Amino acid sequence: MQLSLYRSGLPALVAAIAIGLSAPSQAQTEAISISTSIQALDSALNAIAQQSGVDILFSPTDVAGQQAPALNGEMSALQAVQMLIAGTPLEVVTTSSRALIVRRKEMLRVALAADAAAATSSAASEVEEVVVTGTALQNQEAVANRRNSLTIVDTLTQDDTGDLADKSLADALSRVSGVSTMQVLYGEQESQYVAVRGITPDLNYVSVDGIGMISVANQGSGQRRIDLALIPSQAARTTEVFKTFTADLDSGAIGGIINIVPYSAFDGDDKFYVDTFASYSTYDKVPGGNSPGGYDDTPWGGGIKQLWSRRLGSNDQFGVVISSVYQQRTYDETKRNPNGRTYYTAMGAATTPISPDYNGYDAAPQAFVSYDFTSFVENYGGSALLEFSPSSSWYSSLMLYDYRQKEDQTTNGPTLRAFTGLSDQTQHTGTLRIPDARAIFWYDRFETESRGIIFKSRYEFQNESRLEFRTGYNDNTFDNPENLVSYQYKPTNSFVSYDTSGDSVSFTLSDPQALMVPGNYSLYQATDITTSAKGESAEARLDYSLNFDPDSLGWGLKAGLGLRDFNMERDLTNITYNVDKSSLALAAYDPHYTPWMWGYPVLWVDYDAYNAYVRPHQTVNTATSASSSLSSDYSYDETVTYGYVSGTYATESTRVIAGLRADSADYQADVPVSLGGVFQNAFQHYSGDYAYLLPSLNVLHDLSDQWRLKAGYSRTLGRPAPEDIAQAETRNDTSFTIGRGNPTLAPRIADNIDLALEYYTENGSGMVSLGGFMKKIKDDIYELKEEQLIDGFTYVVSTPMNANESKLRGLEFQYIENSLPGMPGFLAGKLGASINVSRMWGEMDYIVDGAPLHVDRLLFQRDWLANGALFYQLPRGGEVRVAYNYGDEYYDGIGASPWLHRGPQERGQLDFTVRYRVLDDWIVKLSAVNLLDDNLNLGYGEDLSMRRAEMKKGLTFYFNIIYKP
Repeated sequence: MQLSLYRSGLPALVAAIAIGLSAPSQAQTEAISISTSIQALDSALNAIAQQSGVDILFSPTDVAGQQAPALNGEMSALQAVQMLIAGTPLEVVTTSSRALIVRRKEMLRVALAADAAAATSSAASEVEEVVVTGTALQNQEAVANRRNSLTIVDTLTQDDTGDLADKSLADALSRVSGVSTMQVLYGEQESQYVAVRGITPDLNYVSVDGIGMISVANQGSGQRRIDLALIPSQAARTTEVFKTFTADLDSGAIGGIINIVPYSAFDGDDKFYVDTFASYSTYDKVPGGNSPGGYDDTPWGGGIKQLWSRRLGSNDQFGVVISSVYQQRTYDETKRNPNGRTYYTAMGAATTPISPDYNGYDAAPQAFVSYDFTSFVENYGGSALLEFSPSSSWYSSLMLYDYRQKEDQTTNGPTLRAFTGLSDQTQHTGTLRIPDARAIFWYDRFETESRGIIFKSRYEFQNESRLEFRTGYNDNTFDNPENLVSYQYKPTNSFVSYDTSGDSVSFTLSDPQALMVPGNYSLYQATDITTSAKGESAEARLDYSLNFDPDSLGWGLKAGLGLRDFNMERDLTNITYNVDKSSLALAAYDPHYTPWMWGYPVLWVDYDAYNAYVRPHQTVNTATSASSSLSSDYSYDETVTYGYVSGTYATESTRVIAGLRADSADYQADVPVSLGGVFQNAFQHYSGDYAYLLPSLNVLHDLSDQWRLKAGYSRTLGRPAPEDIAQAETRNDTSFTIGRGNPTLAPRIADNIDLALEYYTENGSGMVSLGGFMKKIKDDIYELKEEQLIDGFTYVVSTPMNANESKLRGLEFQYIENSLPGMPGFLAGKLGASINVSRMWGEMDYIVDGAPLHVDRLLFQRDWLANGALFYQLPRGGEVRVAYNYGDEYYDGIGASPWLHRGPQERGQLDFTVRYRVLDDWIVKLSAVNLLDDNLNLGYGEDLSMRRAEMKKGLTFYFNIIYKP
């Protein structure tokens, strides 16, 4: 075992801090015969490593001058090291890579020299000590974990202050190669979901310590995607992203498996920190005078988070880890929406761009809307982990967690719509009549909670076998009371002139003053909607392994079985009021505000005045309310049973893992019945089942000490989302959308092939990897979007369908180096970089009206993803970090025709962070997010170049004060 490394005769760090596991591995804790003499500590550690076969990593500077006592007897490698360092300023920690790390207590130090010339001078004896923290520490752990993984697994680890350099787990995961985030674009602005390798978030499997999570976010719509914005950054010590699959991993994933690994008190010494922060958002232009709830018209926010970890008992056999978080922020966003597009003939009639009579001019918009959001968001919650390990062979734990989010969101939506009477059209311009103008107000209070309990117990036998039982329960609730009021004005002689020559569609109005007269508007719609949804998941599994550790040689076996019950339900209560056509003059609010990219003042609704002067005189439309209250209700239950067996054979340089997994699912759904468009107080029951045998094969081969080749094949499933099966037809007259389910959907079946070549630097500070993957997905599910003209307005109708087949190919490149070679002067040994780039090619075939259509990408698939970061190590554990994240455009909806495809356009984001330890126990940090003020833009068309909407997000600054003794 190579235990320490030297460069230019100077000590270099050869260890990364522990990547959190629940307890030490069997190799670290297995009792063997140990015999060492009194000698220098570094020599004694080498001897223990040779006798036990366990890697023991340390910096020679840390152990220099230390003497070790003699040892003789039966003990584990971990116990032997603990005896050797007793009474010294050193500690030993375990890692998920089955290694032991000996380091200075509280800090992991690395000795660096200025240059070779200085080393020969009298100053050579003065070695600068730099605390390895921040990005450098995260990279060291990521490299160590990737090197010791048997398949293609990337990890995201926290730094020494429990930070991920991002404010949510979703944001942080977007820094991982091949991972991107997507956001809900209507409502719930805080929700974030993660796509792996261009595959929809519904085809990832997210777990906490191996137990699957459930989520009913996005209006309780019954999708399989997990809202990771709810999970705070310090909730996990490590987050694993599995990109290749073995038989012991859940089969319901095509993109990847994301496993959140909690802190453990058995990872090392006791831990404690408190992190307080303040935030400031630069975009606070939207007035909040009519915003209910907790919104305060301020750009400031803040919060506090803490972690406490300690081992207790006479023999340190108990462990406790407690974490908690509270944070809040107030923010504004504006989304200007030139909605819809119509192509015309030379005679001014609507047509399609492939019709022979199309005039060749740019499509004309059908509506202009400015969605102006004001939001107040609170996140709070925590977790507790109780651990018991009376011996090196037995470990048990009980974990509880509960995280909540509350969001008060007010949206004011001045709307010009249903344009008619095109005139004076040129290539980029034209004039349209405005028959319908509206002042729309709606208020949402989104409340989401995710909680769970997980128990596991593991026993390791003397014959290198292990038995582990794991069970857990988690639920997720979503509640949203929504109040919607809209007033309508029907102009008779108002026109809008548009111009599409720029990136965004601009417009001018012929009579903007008329839009500011409250008496021109009358009450059009008033509705109160309460959506309540809940998802529950209970799981139990039993796993047995024999000689299956990463460092095991020869034949090995792993087998297991499990059961997971998964159910979701949603209940909607709708109160629709009869409108009396009362004037907006009773409830008008002039915000004295011109929205971003709108160009004209707007008139809003004063909701308090509406409640005081209009609501008392309204009556309830009982029939409409009863029907609408049933329209979005559903219940869905799914039971998955599984069993697997894997065999492995390993030599010093090669390991082969072959497995077979049996997966069986039974599901039931209840959907409201509609007759003539009116929902009855009755439900249609659907049921189904499927079963599959899913093989996998993974090969790892060490070409040398630094070069490694990994290859894998697996077959996995993409289970239909409950919403796709159990959704009745629903219509939204605000967003002009109609959605319906499809109970005949089949699960996707994916054949996944992966190949990766990895290179690790000699000093352990960096790596380079190049990998390729290919996925062939049968019966892929996509959302067919068709435009239909209803009551003079264009609605987008969405229906989930099985595609004939989808294919995805990709390349992934990663480069990590904590100490860039060849840097001059003050940059030498202190400047590091990390880069990852992913390129994906997708294709999908689907059917529209019986005809096959082909699309050269998958839903939610980006062609390019890239991340880059430069970081410079400052004295006293400080760091300056500049990072850039880029993702190109992707479809979030596939149209029945190419010009109807839609989705976000390409976007980049530049972030900056600087941190410094001002006192021994105090660290300050300043971060800037979205430093270039990039906006989020949405597009139409095959290349999404036709601008559909723009969202103004602004910059956000964070200032942290961290207490870490």
